[in-house]
Amino acid sequence: MICPVFTVWYKMPLKMPDLKTVLSHFDAIVTEPVMVAFSGGADSVLVLKLALEASRGRVPIYALYADAPWMPRAARAEAEQIARELQVKLNVVSIDSPGSIGIENNPLDRCYRCKKAIFKAFMDFGQIHNVKILLEGTQLDDLTKYRPGLKAIAESGARSPLKELGLHKSDVRELLAHWGLSAAKKPSGSCLATRLPYGQTLSVPILKQIDQAENYLHSFGFKVIRVRSHGDIARIETDSEHLSLALSKRAEIVKELKSLGWKYVTLDLEGFRSGSMD
Repeated sequence: MICPVFTVWYKMPLKMPDLKTVLSHFDAIVTEPVMVAFSGGADSVLVLKLALEASRGRVPIYALYADAPWMPRAARAEAEQIARELQVKLNVVSIDSPGSIGIENNPLDRCYRCKKAIFKAFMDFGQIHNVKILLEGTQLDDLTKYRPGLKAIAESGARSPLKELGLHKSDVRELLAHWGLSAAKKPSGSCLATRLPYGQTLSVPILKQIDQAENYLHSFGFKVIRVRSHGDIARIETDSEHLSLALSKRAEIVKELKSLGWKYVTLDLEGFRSGSMD
């Protein structure tokens, strides 16, 4: 008699990247003062944490945050909070207006131009403070997505140690969780210019309008929220788990967003999609 063979499938626990290898890689980099392009997102938080670990207080580590009218106000507050968590000073580099870097009409190469300007400002900071090394947080998953800013990063001469180590976003979150850092569960973010169609003017008033709308929606407990602006129409994107929450609060949401300037307020039933305006 032939006995049937049963295959038992089970999910293997995620294995954290080898911490010794990761730290050794950063030890080899941080032999002199280093700048870290720091947005407050999970990837840049990990780069900053690892740079600080490798430094051990022996050489300065500069956390650089780029502020601009198209950056959500909450993003800066979160970056400041995480910098305090890591006990490092946050150096803010400001860009005054979309027109100053040629993105006032939201061109197709907006991300490239923006990243180019930001990393030039960081390198200028480095010249003033005699720092030659700039680290940033690109990891392997970024290479599978539409990321025109990657070209600007390569042109700047910045290093991408997470990519060099072959790390993915899941690895980043595992390592952040290892140190008990709050950014381990932080959703990915993006600038406010991504809420507008290409070719539409990036005026400061509309950027503030979008920022106010998203801050209002976050107060209801939405983890991921985007308010895409199509003229007099506001199109709300959230993850599928929170579509019902949006519907349950529709009266309040419609009232608030109309008061901000939109004539129509819609909920996108496809839910949140990264780069849905691309």
